[in-house]
Amino acid sequence: MFHSHTIFLTSISPLAQFKSATEVYEQAINCPVGGEVGKIWMEYVHFLEERGRPRTAQKLYLRALVEGNDGDGPSVKDVADQNLLWNEFLRMMQSLRKNPDLTLEDLKSAVEHERGAQVDSSATTMQPEAVASAADSSASNTAEQRPAKRSRWDKRTPEQIETLSAGSIDTAASVVFATSKNMPPEVETLWHARDGGSMPCKPEPALFSASPPKLGDPSGKDLVGIDTALKLLQILTSKTHDGKSLGSALLELCHACWMMTALKEEEAVKANEALEKKITNDTEALESNLAARASVAGGAMAAVQHANEQERNQFIMQCTVQREQLLAFSAWEFRKLLYTQQIVLSSAKLPHFDGPSVDSASINVQAKVCSILHSAFYLRARVGEDNHVKMLTKQLENLQKIASTVVKSEPVQQQHPAQLQMQLQQHQQLQYQQPPPNFPLPPPMPPQMFQHPQQGQQMTGYYGQQMH
Repeated sequence: MFHSHTIFLTSISPLAQFKSATEVYEQAINCPVGGEVGKIWMEYVHFLEERGRPRTAQKLYLRALVEGNDGDGPSVKDVADQNLLWNEFLRMMQSLRKNPDLTLEDLKSAVEHERGAQVDSSATTMQPEAVASAADSSASNTAEQRPAKRSRWDKRTPEQIETLSAGSIDTAASVVFATSKNMPPEVETLWHARDGGSMPCKPEPALFSASPPKLGDPSGKDLVGIDTALKLLQILTSKTHDGKSLGSALLELCHACWMMTALKEEEAVKANEALEKKITNDTEALESNLAARASVAGGAMAAVQHANEQERNQFIMQCTVQREQLLAFSAWEFRKLLYTQQIVLSSAKLPHFDGPSVDSASINVQAKVCSILHSAFYLRARVGEDNHVKMLTKQLENLQKIASTVVKSEPVQQQHPAQLQMQLQQHQQLQYQQPPPNFPLPPPMPPQMFQHPQQGQQMTGYYGQQMH
């Protein structure tokens, strides 16, 4: 996944690279959950330090450790993370002021002193120049103050001369990884609200199915509409200044997300098979023990049979509980997978992807977008990049003509939300009513579904065929 994301970042211009990396960091630190992770803040300030932006790095340190943008104290709440950030802040200030004798107590007292001396009580951050000056005066009253430097960005914007290294791109990718690794509590709460009192089930439809969908129109306008189809075609046919294909990088990212789904399906099938094997062995052992007990019952046969029946029923209930627990665990694993895929595809700025969502209508639309991209990376692998781009370019030209015709004609009536939802459901039924051979399992069923392990073997086999 991160290899594909790295390709996507390295194939764009330095200006767009810097903006993309900065947007990823800002989204991460402004996230209600990711914004409290000290590692993300540390990677962001290191990213700025490497590019000669100490003032912006100081502002970030103050936001993380003193006062966040929301005015509700430091953004980083964990004490251990705060200590790490304070030590990094001290290291940077010692290096900037060439004052290795500056201590952490001096730095903290300088920050508190300047914070209390702010004239504007509404300010949520401190001027980094004031912190640097106070830190120097706290460490040494006789130290000579260096005059403030003129900004080197007066004549040129920093984006024009910024360059990204492979290490910085890996850092940006690690931010996406840190954000998408754990599902935030508020998203889990939304899933619990959807479940109500029922057992959790896999999110349906999955963003990527086992086999590529059959599209009558490669542009996908019949699935997602003209506007979204235009955006997708523009991305898939666009190139960088040096002639590299942005579409190929995006399709590699989508292929990685498809692989994640395939691996998660395989993992679920193996867990199911392991549980069924254990239940089978335990059943055989139990029946053997019950038979041995009945063989020596003698005159107490009726009592022994009653005891055996109770023990057998209790064992069946235990097996049912284990199956339900596996179903629930598998459902939450697929929900976490959906969250990760939504974060990754949102970072690629795909249409209809704007962070995590548990809304059924949103997931349906996202699945349609992914079905178009699934068909695209499958087709590009078969016919080659050049032929695929030529075909999509013609589709783009035709769609632009259609769009211009629609604009010139009378306004298009907006569909009622109920009509749109009905169309989404009809499309979903058409897509899944005629599955290909060995189509993967539907959402988790009641525990009796595990009585047919051959279904799981078929699903894994079909994903295996697609991966080879």
